[in-house]
Amino acid sequence: MIVLLIVVGLLAALLWACWSSARSYYQHGRIRGMDEAVRQIVRGIGRHYEMAARATPEGVSKAMADIKAMFSQRPHLKTKDIERYHLQLSILADAIGEACCSKGQAQGVEMMAPAEGYIRVDLSVIELLQLSRLAHLGFLHMMPNYRGLEIQRFSDELDAQEGTRSIYKLESAIPLNERPFADLITHYKGREQLISDWWQPTPADRVGYVRGLGSLVALAPATASS
Repeated sequence: MIVLLIVVGLLAALLWACWSSARSYYQHGRIRGMDEAVRQIVRGIGRHYEMAARATPEGVSKAMADIKAMFSQRPHLKTKDIERYHLQLSILADAIGEACCSKGQAQGVEMMAPAEGYIRVDLSVIELLQLSRLAHLGFLHMMPNYRGLEIQRFSDELDAQEGTRSIYKLESAIPLNERPFADLITHYKGREQLISDWWQPTPADRVGYVRGLGSLVALAPATASS
């Protein structure tokens, strides 16, 4: 009976030793795999920044140094040690992601920035249409040999408001030292005053203007028939 117990104890010890050895080899294999992966990542990052002639970001350098120090120690591995390696790898991944995001954002801003001496203005389709129409009319009336008789007006108050806002957006993009006028607000308020003076409930000048248009419309068929 005693011999049987001894044999069972030896078998249990052998099984425990085999299981512990296999577990240790498994954990060491995981660590070696992570070590090799980190080495390849570090090599790729270093080559990337060497080709761009730039220094490695501080956060990435610190995370890589911490991982290298951790891999060089390699104490007796436990489950919490594996979790510690995973935590350090996640810190490295966060640092690399943040560096990539910062670099991509900086390059995007650089690519979207206008060339030196140029100004970029963001305009909607309505603003472009308003400005193109106003610029065309302004060009025609600035030419000494223009003899056009057609009359073009804003269709309503909303149309006029969109026009003055488009002009204000274009004027505000001009640098202060390059503006041909002293006060930007004065120009805007002047246009707003014209709009508010015209589109009122019963302005006398508008009534006369509308009556004049009515008489012209009434005379048009008679003139055509004669």
